[in-house]
Amino acid sequence: MIALNQDEVRLLRLLVEGASNSTAAKRQGIALRTMELHRQKVMKKLGAKSAAQLGYLFARYEGEHASQ
Repeated sequence: MIALNQDEVRLLRLLVEGASNSTAAKRQGIALRTMELHRQKVMKKLGAKSAAQLGYLFARYEGEHASQ
């Protein structure tokens, strides 16, 4: 089972809600490049090849973890 930490989940929620990379970085209190690196790490963890696929996989991830 794939595990995302709280920061990764927060970042993905911002992106799925439509926040731009720069807005997501500001809300997280991190540099834009740092946010981009975190996003790349999460994409690799989830096996996403695109932003659209990342959104889909994150929705599935949240559904699987909603009852936990």
